[in-house]
Amino acid sequence: MTNYIGQSTRSKEGPRHVTGRGNFTDDITLPGMLQAVILRSPHAHARIASVDTRPALELPGVVTVLTPSDITSMTHPFKPGRYAAGLRRPIPEYATAVDKARYMGEPVAAVAARDRGTAEDALELISVEYESLSPVVETADAMRSNAPLLFEELESNVAWKGQLTYGDINGAFKAADRVVREKLKMHRYSSTPLEPFACIASFDAASRKLTVWVNAQVPEVIYDALREALDLEDIRIIIPDIGGGFGQKIHLIRKYVVITSLLAIRSGRPVKWIEDRSEHMMAAGHSCAQEFEVEAAVKKDGTVLGLRFKEIDDVGGSVSTLTIHFTNKLNNLVNTYKVKNVSLEGCSVVTNKCPVIPNRGIGKPGMCFIWERIMDRIAEELALSPIAVRSINLVQAGEMPYTTPNGNIYDSGDYPALLSKALEKIGYDQLREEQRREREKGRLLGVAVVIGVEPGGRNAARDMAIFPEMKEGPGAGGVNGAMIKLEKNGTVALFLGSPNCGQAHETTTTQVAAEVLGVPPDKISVSTPFDSDLAPWGVAAANSGNNFHLYDIGAVHGAATKLRGRILALAGHLLDANPAELKIADGAIQLPGSPMKKITLAELGKIVYTNQALIPKGFEAGLQETLYYTFPHAEPYLVPGPDRRVRAQFTFSAAAHAAVVEVDRETGKVHVLRYLIVGDNGTIIHPDVVDGQIYGSAAHGISIALGEGFIYNSDGQLLTLTLTDYGKSSTLETPRIEIEHCPSPSPFTTLGQKAAGEGAAIPSPAAIASAVEDALKPFGVRVRDLPLSPERVWSLIQESEIQNPKSKIV
Repeated sequence: MTNYIGQSTRSKEGPRHVTGRGNFTDDITLPGMLQAVILRSPHAHARIASVDTRPALELPGVVTVLTPSDITSMTHPFKPGRYAAGLRRPIPEYATAVDKARYMGEPVAAVAARDRGTAEDALELISVEYESLSPVVETADAMRSNAPLLFEELESNVAWKGQLTYGDINGAFKAADRVVREKLKMHRYSSTPLEPFACIASFDAASRKLTVWVNAQVPEVIYDALREALDLEDIRIIIPDIGGGFGQKIHLIRKYVVITSLLAIRSGRPVKWIEDRSEHMMAAGHSCAQEFEVEAAVKKDGTVLGLRFKEIDDVGGSVSTLTIHFTNKLNNLVNTYKVKNVSLEGCSVVTNKCPVIPNRGIGKPGMCFIWERIMDRIAEELALSPIAVRSINLVQAGEMPYTTPNGNIYDSGDYPALLSKALEKIGYDQLREEQRREREKGRLLGVAVVIGVEPGGRNAARDMAIFPEMKEGPGAGGVNGAMIKLEKNGTVALFLGSPNCGQAHETTTTQVAAEVLGVPPDKISVSTPFDSDLAPWGVAAANSGNNFHLYDIGAVHGAATKLRGRILALAGHLLDANPAELKIADGAIQLPGSPMKKITLAELGKIVYTNQALIPKGFEAGLQETLYYTFPHAEPYLVPGPDRRVRAQFTFSAAAHAAVVEVDRETGKVHVLRYLIVGDNGTIIHPDVVDGQIYGSAAHGISIALGEGFIYNSDGQLLTLTLTDYGKSSTLETPRIEIEHCPSPSPFTTLGQKAAGEGAAIPSPAAIASAVEDALKPFGVRVRDLPLSPERVWSLIQESEIQNPKSKIV
């Protein structure tokens, strides 16, 4: 029997994409379809006094226009989601600005016309009278008692505060030999997917059925938004090929689906809306800017007894994702370390900037940044090696499965081995010697090794740890399905419960089904696109949260196993053989040692769909199976109790990252000379796919650390509206990523597989920060915030030389 797991089989999606046969939302054309564009606020903070659309409606080719008053009269506000459960008062949030605009680019009105050019001309004819209000752009300004308020109902721009404590944090600090303190910052950035938001809506007034085609990552978010806002029950969501998601296409995209749907309902015609790049940069969502005050209670040998930190999150001009970056800290709260006492305190501050959304890692890069920066600071203050400090605190392989103080259960891993292999492969000792020699010549070389966990398989009940009083619970665990069918001709059709954003889901799920059924992958087809009327989807049907490896793979394996059982049962009847003794290989079922007792899957398919006489009594005709997967090892801590302990996610990959950098003293430019990742993703289904995820997430994390990001002026105007201004690293600026695998299969998952989608984006910002600080050690520079753009690094050097003239090197 051929083994397909662990092989780099031929891509199922690749051929259609490289030959231009991908089918994206903008490729779809419907009869009579209109084109939509959106009028956005040019102000960061302004009251909307009036909107006059009459001249726009009089323009030939314009079919309909939406205004804030239409939105409030035709729709209901979105329900507060899990991330807004901590609001002191409910804040109605609609698809557009209603009373006032709270960030530059917030939707105010929309036009549908026969063509996009006419729609854009019509926007120029819409007259909006704004009453300009003072913007608050920085959290320090927003938190002042006399600051202008974004939401008057809250009586403050601090929209939420909360705290969680695990273990005896006070006892840990009393027992400490030293308390190490640091202040850290991470900035706003985006994953900038190649394809911005896109949506088509078509409404059948007779049946009151709404169909939308949208490049969304999570169908449930779109389904719930349309149902809540439009009071519709018959909703069909089709998700074609997607040009990248990374969290960008989860939350704010729902606003635009509602707007497009309203235009379709009002016009009686299908409507398409395609976002442009500048719109995406200003209003599609940013990662959260975060500030941390960190304290670690440590012993003289570097052992960390406890960690506490205060976090301020700049959540922008919306309350819908208030706590998303804070709650995700629970996923990797202690990173790879066996620290028993942790306290976290957070507050979410609204500002006149773009709302925050999930972004590759969603808060977890910040948590890793806290740990890895404080580990370096502990080493510095105690005059210890940063490797030694990490090593003494690592969870050991013999302690797996390991329960963290907040309730996560690390399923498997050998963190010391990851660290050791990274040191060996990067040549750590030799690099330190080279660094010493080169510093004497004036070169600024830096070396760093950091480590981090990558959680996977989201638990929907996680946020109840922070909001136990949540009135409408988000559910618990996760559910997603797969359907598989043996066709009449002996081929296999597979139907997935989740959309695909380019991570080769069709390829890897085909491998799993092929392994179970003994059918070559090229005999298995995967149905695309995602269609909510047909797909076996559940709450975990999400191209996010590192869910795929757990829920989708589990569902496919389970459904294929059920189908295998029925295939063998029917074949056993037809061959007069014990089904348990039959084998499936190369598209046929055979009794080993009996060449005559053999039947092909094509023959079996023909019988089961056409010949009732040969089907045994009580055997259901057809060979099609559906399975909805739930994680069988979700207890304990599936739902948080009074102690607030919860399994935030269910599997835990890990990786050690080693970075070697050189800093140009004259310009501040950081050159990444080497970047190595030694990772544990459990059983690897398709090596090239996993490596691709690691390459992409590492490239993103390195680019975040070295300069990409959003910049606002004091008026709340976004200055980085293009990819050039934003500073995304090019291919030439991205270092070669070296990858070594050191897998520890999970004892809890179907095949031992663990997550791979977010991993390298989590430790890489910390790795670059640590390496740059090491390079600048002769100047006494401490790296406390990102990004490390050339201007920022140059300034750090200059500031250090002014403060410490003796720190200058040759």
